[in-house]
Amino acid sequence: MDQRTARRAAGLSPASAQSPVPADKLLHSGNSGFTIARSAQLKYEHRDEGRKLFADVIAYMNQSDLNGASFYFYEEAFGKKDRVHWLIHWKTPNDYAISLHMVDHDEKMIDLLESDRVVTDASAGVWGRAVVEGSVQERILVPQHGLVHEEDDHDAGDLWVEPAKLQTGRPDSELLHSANSLLTLHRVGQATHEFRKEARLYAFAWQNEVNRKLPGRATSFLYEETFGVMDRLHWLVHLKDFDAYQELLELERTDKDFRALGERQFIGDSKGGGNWGRSYVPGSIEDTLLIPHQLDPGE
Repeated sequence: MDQRTARRAAGLSPASAQSPVPADKLLHSGNSGFTIARSAQLKYEHRDEGRKLFADVIAYMNQSDLNGASFYFYEEAFGKKDRVHWLIHWKTPNDYAISLHMVDHDEKMIDLLESDRVVTDASAGVWGRAVVEGSVQERILVPQHGLVHEEDDHDAGDLWVEPAKLQTGRPDSELLHSANSLLTLHRVGQATHEFRKEARLYAFAWQNEVNRKLPGRATSFLYEETFGVMDRLHWLVHLKDFDAYQELLELERTDKDFRALGERQFIGDSKGGGNWGRSYVPGSIEDTLLIPHQLDPGE
């Protein structure tokens, strides 16, 4: 029984169920060179058609050989109704050009994107009619590096930068990631420019506590937003199940090491001192909980 079959038997399927690629060959949040985090708001009247269309597009992209790229489709929990998300993992930015060529020239892809899908609305077949205008957003996430190890310690190989899994110091067999977790908490925070280094040090310290206290239950990776807003940081915290999500919440609320982390002085006396709170723009830390889209039996 492979990883995807075992998970499906337990209930919800992880995002790896959306790809025919064997689990040990998949690109994911832990081993990729960079990630596109994409989101879109579906129109309520076309929510079913929109989900079906995007599931079909994801399936076709995953079965195509785009230099190993992986495409995962998620639902948003506890947030906006019918807002959907993708995590798209690549080795290098150059690989993105392969997908652009596919969208422009591959006949099946063109048919998926342009043929009638919204059958109850005349001339509303193209994918854009199922999506609220201006709601599609993309952020480029690159694994944060340089704070926990010397940059020359590892060879990135054919990846653009060293993968996020090197942040944890744990073997691959213990890691949860975007392909094998049942929940992904996407946390975003805006570091202040003045205390940008201190914000990253806190981000790593918080992450290290999660990875140390919840092995096999939660794995956190830290990313820098590239080609976007300067000093906006992203965590992808991958959780085994809903119980693990509750354990994470309890950890932040009751664990003595986490409480000490909140009180630790991250800003030096020469800069006025202070805990982690001074290093982030107030109100900028936001959590979105993602659940892998569950394929219908016929998909």
